[in-house]
Amino acid sequence: MSRTANTRTTKEERLEYPSGWLYLCQHDSVHFIIDALLQVDPKKEFTKTELAEFAGISTQSVRRHLDKLVEAGIVAETAGGKRYHYDLESPTGQLVAELNAELVAIGAGRATPSADE
Repeated sequence: MSRTANTRTTKEERLEYPSGWLYLCQHDSVHFIIDALLQVDPKKEFTKTELAEFAGISTQSVRRHLDKLVEAGIVAETAGGKRYHYDLESPTGQLVAELNAELVAIGAGRATPSADE
């Protein structure tokens, strides 16, 4: 499908002016990092390499996205920026954890048979 220089897809427009959610999650690696952080004790600290291994992504991907997660308050730096942990102290970190808990509860609710079944 050819397009003129003045026409863009909806996806291109969304990427040009992303919502906060899209800004944060526009790369799959970010999803895996957050998922990994949600599965461990928030006091557990990681190096970039350890976080990459736990998330199942490359260290390069962690390096590329970690600053964004720190800026958002989802990850906090420790040890002079050599280690990181999930930041449940920040409002954003708390909101992500709450959203995750709600989604898990909804998923668990679907797995439970209803009284009609």
